[in-house]
Amino acid sequence: MWSYSDFLALDKFDLRGKENAKGHHTLPFLQQEKELARLVVRRGQEFTIILHTSRDFDQTKDSISLIFTVADCKSPTFGNGTQVGVGVGVAAVEGGWSATVTKTQEKTVTITVKSSSNAIVGEWKLEADVKTEGRTYNYTCDESVYILFNPWCQEDTVYLAGDAECQEYVVEDSGLIWRGTSTRLRPCPWNFGQYEEHVLECVLHLLSSVCQLQPPSRNDPIKVSRALSAGINSPDDAGVLVGNWSTDYSGGVSPTKWGGSPRIFQQYYTSKRPVKYGQCWVFSGIMTTACRALGLPARSITNFSSAHDTHSSLTIDYFFDDDLEVIERLNSDSVWNFHVWNEVWMKRKDLGEKYNGWQAVDATPQEESDGQYRCGPSSLVAIKAGEVQRPYDVPFVFAEVNADKLYWKYCGPCQPMKLLGHTTDGIGQFVSTKAVGKNAREDVTHLYKYTEASSEERNVMKNALRLCENNFARYYLNQHFEDVEFDFKLNDDIIIGQPFSSSVVAHNKSEKEYDVEVVLRADTMFYTGRTKTMVKRHRQHLNLKPFSKETVMLEVSFEEYYSKLENQCAFNLSCLCKVEQTQFEYFAKDDFRCRKPDIKVEYEGEMKLREKTKCRASFTNPLPFPLTRACFIIQGAGLCRLQFIRIKESVPAGGEACCEFTVRPLISGERTLTVMFDSRQLEDVDGMLTVSVTDPEDPAVEASEDGGDKPNSTQPPPETTPCETVEVTTEES
Repeated sequence: MWSYSDFLALDKFDLRGKENAKGHHTLPFLQQEKELARLVVRRGQEFTIILHTSRDFDQTKDSISLIFTVADCKSPTFGNGTQVGVGVGVAAVEGGWSATVTKTQEKTVTITVKSSSNAIVGEWKLEADVKTEGRTYNYTCDESVYILFNPWCQEDTVYLAGDAECQEYVVEDSGLIWRGTSTRLRPCPWNFGQYEEHVLECVLHLLSSVCQLQPPSRNDPIKVSRALSAGINSPDDAGVLVGNWSTDYSGGVSPTKWGGSPRIFQQYYTSKRPVKYGQCWVFSGIMTTACRALGLPARSITNFSSAHDTHSSLTIDYFFDDDLEVIERLNSDSVWNFHVWNEVWMKRKDLGEKYNGWQAVDATPQEESDGQYRCGPSSLVAIKAGEVQRPYDVPFVFAEVNADKLYWKYCGPCQPMKLLGHTTDGIGQFVSTKAVGKNAREDVTHLYKYTEASSEERNVMKNALRLCENNFARYYLNQHFEDVEFDFKLNDDIIIGQPFSSSVVAHNKSEKEYDVEVVLRADTMFYTGRTKTMVKRHRQHLNLKPFSKETVMLEVSFEEYYSKLENQCAFNLSCLCKVEQTQFEYFAKDDFRCRKPDIKVEYEGEMKLREKTKCRASFTNPLPFPLTRACFIIQGAGLCRLQFIRIKESVPAGGEACCEFTVRPLISGERTLTVMFDSRQLEDVDGMLTVSVTDPEDPAVEASEDGGDKPNSTQPPPETTPCETVEVTTEES
C-alpha cells in the first residue's frame, strides 16, 4: 500500500549562488554590502543546483522536472519562451534547455542545468515538479534566478572573442570617458557600478515598465539596446535621466557633479521618477552600466567636433552677418565640442554577417527615431561605407562623424547668400574610448570612416549624398585666392586662471597694395557648440604693403572671461578677414577648453579586503582668489560608498585643497578610486587612482608577504585642511 513516506518530497532549493557565479563571471553581483541570496548566471552555460529531499533519489521510480518562468510575464506560455519546462535527464532539443542529475548523496540531488543560448534575459522564477509512482507535487523556490547575455558563449548573439575584451567591456565596473575639445582631450573617470545595489533590478524595471519591451523580445540584443537608448532618457517615457543643456540646474544635480551611474539608478529605482540632470557623457555612462549589467559588451565612445545634422542633409551650415554675428534663426545645425554615445557588440542577423560587431547606440535625446528619442543600433560597418539606408539611424550617426561644414554670409532677404568657405575634414575628430586593460585612450576613428580627404572618404561621402533624400547644400565651391593669405592661430594650452590669445597673420604675396579689415572675436560656448556670451571683439584695418606681413592679436585676460564661463570652460575663437579690393573674405573658427587641475590621489600602506585604508586627495588652487564652500566627492565601485567631504575653510589662491578619507574594499583585485571636487568658484575637477586590493586569506598573498616593496603604498599623508565627511547611503542618495 502506497504511503506519503514513499513520496520524494522536496525540502529545500540550494541555488549555489556564489559557486555558480564564479564560473559565470557574476560573483560581484553577490559581493555587495548587503549580500543577496540569488542566482545570477549567463545563458547558454551550465550551472548546478542542489535539491534537498525527504529521502534518497531513486531514478527507477522518481522523476523531476524544472519549470522556469519569466518573473514579470503576465501570461507566460511555453510557446514564446516565457516559460520553459526542463525534464531532468530528458534529451534536450538542440540549442534548447537541458538538465541532468550529476550527483546523488544522502537526501540530496545535484542537477546540472544549461539554459538556451537564446534565452530571455531577466529575472526568472523556478519551480520543481516531483513525480513518484504517478503522483506529482509542485514546489516553488523562494529565490530568483537572473539570466544574462553571455559574451563567453559562442552560440550567443553577443559572443565576443578574447578574455581581455570580455573583461573590459562586460566585467569592469569603472572606466574613463573622454571630454574636452579636439585640441584638448581630457579623460574623466566614471564609476559604472553595474554590481551596486538595485542597479540590475532598475535596468530590468526599465525594460519592462518604461520601455514596454515585451518578454519574448528581451532575448534579442538589437531590441534590448534600442529600447534602453529610449528608456535612459526622459522626454517621452519618463525614463531615467532628464537632459539639461542650460546653466540652471536648480532642483537637481549639475551633470559635471555625478561621476558615476549607481546613485542615478538607485534614486530612479526608489522614486520611479526621472533624475535631474544629465548631458551626453552622463547618458552614455549610465547606458554602459545598463548594458554591462545585462551582459551586453558595451563601451562609451567620445566623438570630438561632433555634428548634429537636424535636416538630414549630411552638411552642417553656418550663417553669419557682416559683424560676424551668428544668425541664430537660420542656424539649426550645430557642432558639439564633443559628444558621447555608446557601442554595443552583437551579431546583426537582420542585416547579415557583414554587419556584425560594434553597433553605435545613443541614449542622449537629440532627434526622434520612429516616434521616440532613441538612436541605434547602427552598424559601424554601414556607417563607414556610407550605407545610410540601413537600420537603425545610420544617416544621423554618419553625419556626426563625417558631415561637411559650409560657412555662409547672409546679405539680406533679397540678396543671394555667399559661400564664405567650406571644410570637409573638421567633423569627427579623435573618436575615443578606453583601451582594453589599461587607463589609456584608444582611437577608433578608423572604424567610422576612412582617412580624411582620402579618395575613399570622399567617394563614400558622395555616395551617401546620392542616397540621402535631402539634397540641401550638396555642392562644393572651390575657390583659389593667391594674393593675400591668412593664418589664424590661438593659444589653446592654458590652465583656468591664465590669460589666452588668438591671432591672424595677413600675408600679401603680391606686388600690389591691399586694404584688409580683420575682426577677431572670443565667445564662451556650451560644449554642444552653441555660443553663450561674447567675451571680447577686436576690429582692425590694415594696409598691406607688397610682400609684407601683418599680425593682429586678440588678448583676453582672466578677469574678462571668468564671469562669462560655462561649466565646461569652452571658448569659440573666430576670425573674419575681408580684402577690400577683391572682396575676398576669409573665415576661420576654432575652439578650446581651459584645462582644470588634476586631483592627486594617494593612500597609506597596503589596501586589503574588508579593512579600512586611509587615503588623501589634493590639488593646487589655480585661481587668483579663494575657493569657498568646497567639497570633495569620493566614490569607487567595490571600495567605498559615496562620500561627501566638505572643506570647512576656504582654499586660498595658490593654496592646496586637500582631504583625508577612508575606504573599506569589498572586492579584491584591481579597483578604481575616483575623486571629484566642487566649489562656488571652481567645479568639474577630478582625479583617479587604480589600486590593487589584496585578500589576506588568499594563500598566494600570504606567501608574497615575506619581503619586498609594496608597489601601491605611499608615505603617510600630511595634515589636511579641516573638513567633515558625510557618507551617503542608498536612501540618502
